[in-house]
Amino acid sequence: MAKKVAKETSTPLIVALVFFVLTTIAFGVMWYMEYAERENNAAKVKAEADKTKAANSATKDAELLAKLYRVLLGVQEGDDETSLLAEHKAGDKLATELKRVNGELAKKLGAGDAGKLPDAYQVLTLDDKDKIERGKPAGVTDAVATAAKDRDAAIARGDAAQTLYDAERTKTVAAKKLLDEATASFTKLVDALPKDYKAKLEDEIKKFEARKALFTQNEAESRKELDEAQQRAGIAERERDKVAAQIKAVQTQLAEKVTQLARRQDTFQFDEPQGKVVGKNLDGTVTIDLGSNDRVTPGLTFTLLPYDFPVKGRQSRIRRDRVPDERGNYKDVDRFQPKATVEVIEVTGPSSSRCRLTSEYDPIRDGVIAGDLLYNSVWRKGAADHVALIGIFDRNGDGSDDIEQVVRDLERMGVRVDAFFDMRTRKWSNPITNQTRYLVKGFFPSNSGADPNRDEKTRLLDDMSKAVNAAREKNVTEVEFREFFPRMGYKMAIDLPVDKLNAATAPYLRRAGELPPTGGGPAPGN
Repeated sequence: MAKKVAKETSTPLIVALVFFVLTTIAFGVMWYMEYAERENNAAKVKAEADKTKAANSATKDAELLAKLYRVLLGVQEGDDETSLLAEHKAGDKLATELKRVNGELAKKLGAGDAGKLPDAYQVLTLDDKDKIERGKPAGVTDAVATAAKDRDAAIARGDAAQTLYDAERTKTVAAKKLLDEATASFTKLVDALPKDYKAKLEDEIKKFEARKALFTQNEAESRKELDEAQQRAGIAERERDKVAAQIKAVQTQLAEKVTQLARRQDTFQFDEPQGKVVGKNLDGTVTIDLGSNDRVTPGLTFTLLPYDFPVKGRQSRIRRDRVPDERGNYKDVDRFQPKATVEVIEVTGPSSSRCRLTSEYDPIRDGVIAGDLLYNSVWRKGAADHVALIGIFDRNGDGSDDIEQVVRDLERMGVRVDAFFDMRTRKWSNPITNQTRYLVKGFFPSNSGADPNRDEKTRLLDDMSKAVNAAREKNVTEVEFREFFPRMGYKMAIDLPVDKLNAATAPYLRRAGELPPTGGGPAPGN
């Protein structure tokens, strides 16, 4: 009875054990399948990453290859050449492609190899380590354009030669036609003659043949002389064209010289003195015979010239000065030199004012004395001329543009400034009117091939040239500031080194993509 109980007790244990084993197997299978799925997903992610990396690499290679082709063709965009040279490595795919392209181009042009390509096609080259380096600045498109122009010129010359040939051929055909007509008439006449005149006719024929032979000989000689004459005419025509070109060049130089002489002509040669010096005071000031009746105001300036200047003329005041050029070397320059310049500091009466000396050229041998004449290029008793200003005006030579201060000073003197060229906006501040008498031209920006701002300065100079042309259309007289300010007694730096001029120009240069700067000086006359 006891054994039976024991058997019944082990059955649930066996069932539980079997259940535990089956459950363990099921969970193991499930964990294995989940782990396998994770591994599979990880492999897929890695594969996609590899594809993306390969695609990015191919895209970058394609972009570099596109830059290479754009630079070679001369249609590069932005900094294509700079980025190409920076990202390229010696012996890479770009170097291989460039070697292939240059080699094929050399074959097409019959140059043998890439090293013998014409200069116009050596846009990019390879050094001895297969590193791409800059060649010539132009591209293949520029070379093709140049070749097209040469071809068109050759076609034009060929057309001209063909025209001459056609004209000569027409003359020859006409001459042959006349000869055929004469031969036909002669043959007809021979057939109509009686037989008894045959002997006589044969004699005449012989004579005709002789004359014909002589004519042929003469014609050959004439043809030879004509050919020689045509050759001489061709040589003469070429010489004529050469002489015409030389004459044109001389005429151009002459026109330039005439223009320069016209510009150098003294614009103020017919100025009249506005007053004179009454006396020189103990405190160093001078008294002049202009006052409140003449609408003189403090700040007005004058140039002083000797009492006999109207008789002796401008040449009597020309002095030779030593001034530095752009490289710091000194050169001789002939300039008009007044005795002195003065500025009104006090109006003392209806016909008198007190002035301070602002400069005196030679106080020992040529000092200011009573009777010296007062000149001002734009001021007249009770009135003043209207002017316009363009360029850089550096009053003290410190490398900064003082045009706004110059406008204020002139207005304070009573000189009306109708307009000035605002180099920030590249426009006239106000319209130039028919009352504007003088266009005063200051320093223009200095430009050279090696200047890093060459292109921007070229654009600025073009805008200034257009502004000058607009003033010329109003028949405004142009005058250089070196002639204008000294003749009115106003102090202004006459010579400015290139570095100072570049410093004064710098604030007006725009960077790539930058809008025109705003602001500027006051509107003259307001």
